[in-house]
Amino acid sequence: MTDHPLLLQQKCGFDSQIISSTRLRFVRRLKFSCLLVLLFCFNTTLIADEARARAAMSNPQNHLVAVFTSKGAFYIELFNGRAPRTVTHFVALASGTANFPSSDLQIRYYDQSSFHTVIPGLALYAGSPSVSRFGLQPPLISTEIDGVALGLDTRPLLDNTGEVDRSFALSTRKDFEQQVLAPLYAAAGIESAQALSNNAEQMMQRLQQLSVLDALSNLGHRFSSGLDTQPIIQGTVALLPTTPGEIGAEFVISMVPSPWLDGRATPIGNVVDGLSVINEIGSMKVSPDDDPSLATTIYSMRIL
Repeated sequence: MTDHPLLLQQKCGFDSQIISSTRLRFVRRLKFSCLLVLLFCFNTTLIADEARARAAMSNPQNHLVAVFTSKGAFYIELFNGRAPRTVTHFVALASGTANFPSSDLQIRYYDQSSFHTVIPGLALYAGSPSVSRFGLQPPLISTEIDGVALGLDTRPLLDNTGEVDRSFALSTRKDFEQQVLAPLYAAAGIESAQALSNNAEQMMQRLQQLSVLDALSNLGHRFSSGLDTQPIIQGTVALLPTTPGEIGAEFVISMVPSPWLDGRATPIGNVVDGLSVINEIGSMKVSPDDDPSLATTIYSMRIL
């Protein structure tokens, strides 16, 4: 018996609805499956980054810090043994347990800050109080640097030709007078031109015998022993001095060996995974006077 044309049309319409409904459920399931795969891959990538970072650590007992930025994440191994007091200070700032002299606020100091200064191919700077969210002045502590381990005590300030060690980066005679001669005279108790004239030969001998460590000490930098401080190289994270011998919260990540920072900045760690992110951040010049949107944002910093 042949179906009535109207009944056949209704059946076909009903079958089409079933097919459409089935197809819709299939598409929805496919989308959900794809979403699960994407989430799994994304989560696996994050775990793999941390796994690579831990595998690259020199000491698994050290703190590992995850830094999440607008350009991607990178990981820092902190040198718990080489700068214990400074690492504790940094961890307190990053985790929100630091006490600020001018405020009762306890915040994760580096969260929602930025790399406010970038010298392309050389260094990234972050954490300056001048650009902090609430204008907080972090507590200051003395530097924690082993000058002997760095070999600064055996590096003469002047070479055989009279050139000053490159770590001082002096470009003019005025710089030399301010950073070398004036501190040398002050350390020797020379307070007048007459006193200098009377002790000229002795001062010349002392100048020729100065080591880099001596010259930095004359400037007010402080040194410790037994810390095994290492030179600042590519990927080193170091806290910068606010004045000679004291550090606050501003840190630098060096993109190249930086002997001009040895003996001045306190190395606290090394980037163990994510150097490609560092290179991306460090590819464009940024200064605090620029539009803030140009700076890479530090979304959060977590001690793992």
